[in-house]
Amino acid sequence: MDKGRFGRAIEEIKKGKRFIVISHVNPEGDAIGSLLGLALALKGMGKEVIAYLEDSVPDVYNFLPGREMIVHTPEGIGKVDATFAVDCGQMERLGGRFVSFNGKGTVVNMDHHITNSYFGDINIVAPEASAAGEIVFDLLTEAGIKITPDVATNLYVAIHTDTGSFRYSSSSPEAFKKAGELVRFGADPWVIASRVYENYPLKRFKLLSMALSTLEVLNGGKVSTLKVTLDMLNSVGGGKDMVDGFVNFARAVEGVEVGVLFRECGEDEYKVSLRSKGSVDVSKVAGQFGGGGHPNAAGFNIKGGFEEVKKQVIDALHASLGGAQKICQKT
Repeated sequence: MDKGRFGRAIEEIKKGKRFIVISHVNPEGDAIGSLLGLALALKGMGKEVIAYLEDSVPDVYNFLPGREMIVHTPEGIGKVDATFAVDCGQMERLGGRFVSFNGKGTVVNMDHHITNSYFGDINIVAPEASAAGEIVFDLLTEAGIKITPDVATNLYVAIHTDTGSFRYSSSSPEAFKKAGELVRFGADPWVIASRVYENYPLKRFKLLSMALSTLEVLNGGKVSTLKVTLDMLNSVGGGKDMVDGFVNFARAVEGVEVGVLFRECGEDEYKVSLRSKGSVDVSKVAGQFGGGGHPNAAGFNIKGGFEEVKKQVIDALHASLGGAQKICQKT
């Protein structure tokens, strides 16, 4: 990663006193880890830092150092010198309340999504990075800002989760190198892995069982879909964060090239998550519906009845995959 791209952001850090660090709605490991890692590092410099997420933090990440710093409304924040937005491709994904907030100061956009809209006053967009956590690591290193064990823990979580525990194609030599450095700085891989992947509530497994019962394999065996409805979530008393990672079960089916998860999020409204094994750039498919992401992981929101929505998505994937579209099996 070209270290020269950090010059203007470092100047903002040096001259500023009050900062917001923010990430996208529906936050996951990279969003939360990158946000808290940068917020704690800036706080360690004596800066006043507001860590902001418009949505709640999934329970599985409540162990992260600095979690108590996060606020969920801009009310009462007042003007800041700069806002650092991490792991977010479009301004609107920071949340409606924050978008309308007038005290943002200079917006520094730090992201690794190829579909980023370059919404910042300063844009540090590195699609080659495995996670936004990598970009934060490089910023701190270039600026000579101390990486404490708490900062290291958060950034390790960011990289570890966005590489799928270093299983995804984004697991570059740089990602491994930085993860190793973060371990040297105090991140504990065993503690982090056990808290993130072996600490799920029973109701998540009940929800997963219901989701798996909706499994369909389509398009000559190349596409697999799962569905989670609001009734399913309500029946187990779960929130939307409980669905995180379910789409990977769809992609894991033998012969499948793209896994799809339809999560009902309102009346005739769905959040669609796409995961590819590499033959389809799902960021381009998501872009057709106003969404975005990475070539192998993308998503978008769409309105309409389920069958209508499903047909639109499968048709778009069919065009990308080629071949005859048909339902092969349903389990």
